[in-house]
Parts: sequence; C-alpha cells; structure tokens
Amino acid sequence: MYALFALLFFLSLMLVTVPVAFALGYAALLPGWLGAPTNPGQVVRSIVTALDSFPLLAVPLFILAGDIMTQGGIARRLFNFADALLGRLRGGLAMSSVAACMMFGAISGSSPATVAAIGSMAIPLLVGRGYDLRFSTALITAAGTLGVIVPPSIPMIIYGMSASASVSALFIGGIFPAIVVGVLLMGYAFWYGHRNRDRITTDAGKVPFLTAFRESFWALVAPVFVLGGIYSGAFTPTEAAAVSVVYGAFVSVVVFRELTLGQLFRTLPSTALTIAPILIIAGTGAAFGRVLTLLQVPATLGAFIGGIVDEKLILLLLINVILLGVGMVMETLAAIIVLTPILLPIVAPYGVDPIHFGLIMVVNLAIGFVTPPVGVNIYIASGITKLSVIEICKGLLAPLALLLIGLTAVTYVPQLTLWLPSLAR
Repeated sequence: MYALFALLFFLSLMLVTVPVAFALGYAALLPGWLGAPTNPGQVVRSIVTALDSFPLLAVPLFILAGDIMTQGGIARRLFNFADALLGRLRGGLAMSSVAACMMFGAISGSSPATVAAIGSMAIPLLVGRGYDLRFSTALITAAGTLGVIVPPSIPMIIYGMSASASVSALFIGGIFPAIVVGVLLMGYAFWYGHRNRDRITTDAGKVPFLTAFRESFWALVAPVFVLGGIYSGAFTPTEAAAVSVVYGAFVSVVVFRELTLGQLFRTLPSTALTIAPILIIAGTGAAFGRVLTLLQVPATLGAFIGGIVDEKLILLLLINVILLGVGMVMETLAAIIVLTPILLPIVAPYGVDPIHFGLIMVVNLAIGFVTPPVGVNIYIASGITKLSVIEICKGLLAPLALLLIGLTAVTYVPQLTLWLPSLAR
C-alpha cells in the first residue's frame, strides 16, 4: 500500500509539472512519512551512494565531449563524409543523414543532441534537393534514436549502474541492434528516394570520396579510437569518456581550429546546465528505486506476473508494451533508474540475460524519444524546421513502425546483443 501511494504521488507531481528529479525525491520520502520502515536518512544515503559512482562519471564527460565536437566541426565533417559515401545513390542524401546520426551517436551518446547536431545540417539540404519537409524532419527525428542505441550510450551507462551490469558489455552488445535499426531506416530512405526519383535531385556527394575522407579523417577517428579503446580493454568506459573530451578539444582547437580556447571554456557552463538535471535524476531515481525494493515491490510484481504469465515470449511482449507506454510519458533516464530494480528481478527467473534485458530497455525507451507527449526529439526537430508537432507525428508513422520491427528483433533474437559480448569474455 505504501508503494502504491508513492507511485500515485509521483504521477500526481508529474501531472502538475513538478520537475522529474524533485518528483522522484518527494515520492521516495513519502512512505517514511506515512509510517513505512524507511526514513529520510536511507533516502539521503541512497542518493549519495548512487552519485558516488565511477561509471556514472562517464555521463557528464560524454555530454561535454558531444558539445565540444558539435561546436568544433566534427559533426559537420561526419555528415560530409557520409554524404560523399552514399550521396550519389537515389535517396542517398537521406541515407547519408541516417549514417551521420549513427556516427555522431558514437561520440555523443545522446538522442536529442544527435537530432540537433545532424538535423540542423541535413534537413535544409534534404529539402533543397527535393525531399519533402515532413519526410526529412521525421526521418532525422527517428534516426536520432540511434544516438542512444549506438554505443557509447548514456542510457546504457545508467542501466549498468542500476543493474550492476558491465557497461563495456552493454556497449559491445549495442553494436548489432544499432546496425539493425540503422539499416531499416536507411532502407526506408532508399525506398523513398526511388519512389520520388522524378523530383529528387542527385547532386549530392559531389565532393570526391578521398577528399571527403581526408577532410573528415580526424572526425572519423574519434568513435574508432574511443570505442576501440573500450573493446580492447585499454581503458574503461569512464576513462574513454575522459579521453573523448581531450581528443575532441585537441582536434577542435588545434587541428580544425574551429574553436578558440575561450570558446572551449565557454562550453562548460552550458554543458553543466545540461548535466545537472541528469545527475539529480540519477540520485533521486536511485533512492526511489531503493525504497520500492525495500517495500517488496519487485517481489510482489514478480509473483503476480508469474501467476498470469508462464511463457518467456509473452512476458517479454508484456514488458515491451509497459516500457513503450512508460517511454511516452516519462523521461528516459528516470524510467531506467526506477524500472530496472523492478523489472530485472521479474525476468531473471525466465533466463533473460541482464545485458540482453538492458538493450531491450534502451531500445524501448529510445522509441520514447519519438512518441508524444514526452518525445523530446519531436520538439527539437520542430524547433529546427518550424513544422508542427502534429505534422511531424504524421511523418513518423512509417519510421516508428520500422523502429518497432527493430525492437522485435532485439527482443526475440538475443544473440543480436549477446554474441559479441560473449567473444569479449
């Protein structure tokens, strides 16, 4: 009963637009105020313990690296390289945009940042070459989900912290799911290009491939260097985040010379404003999850679901429906922190690997970035193009169906997420 009151209190605070971070904190304190065997001291200790985490340090560092690389010209060069690689194909510029989202996701770990960085460059070019504005906006909005599916991924780091799972294994396991989703969206772009070949110009990709490769070399090295270091065991994900900051700053200031030292230091306050809410959510969300665990919520739900579901496939389908619904109304990192300690014990008796389940959660909640009312990517894309949210949502119907196909593959083909991590052991 205490847990139910806490959950209803949390949802009520969300409805009256209390910030997620504070709503989680108040909901964590409520059971103790009502007489449950929890107290404010436990809540505070849970917050401190959650934030006193070496893996969590990777989150602000990857966000800082993404900001530096966006302002330093690295994102633009990644897009130019993708355009030179695929731009000559019919529908190639749209395919290039998806590929650029994948490459930028490999250095930012953020879905909204990917939409902002790639969308501001790609959408005007797509429209200028005959692509419909609604299609272009919806495609970039959906491709932005690759920012958190492609490793390194901030939601993967948060899940690893919440589930005590290997972040490196999650990063490695995310490679094939990202490829599946990327190929599906690129296939959609290819189909659209052929269907509308009479009005789409093919003057993309004019820059010779070798020239584009030479100009983009230092940008292309960034994800290879960072991810290669993690997969080879040269450094941990947190150390990789620090390396990406140093690398991005060096390339932006010294090699590309698109940032001065003064501009570099001015990125710190804006990055701090982005990071602060995330860290507060991480702390209060972990405290709320700890309170729910103390109140036996995972055990109770596990017993209930076990009584009505005896098939693993049906259980995973039910959890996907729950996560898709949660992703529509709840911020991604908060959802991971709150739901991981509830759902992971439920699926464990069915033999679901924690790494596999982590990728299921990440892909589910990535789709939440493109589903209203929370759908952050939609609002960012609307701000770039001035297209209404309703129009963007209409254009998202086909890309969203493809994202659901990708989610189905990740859910029911566990080797997509587990094969590569098994090789790294």
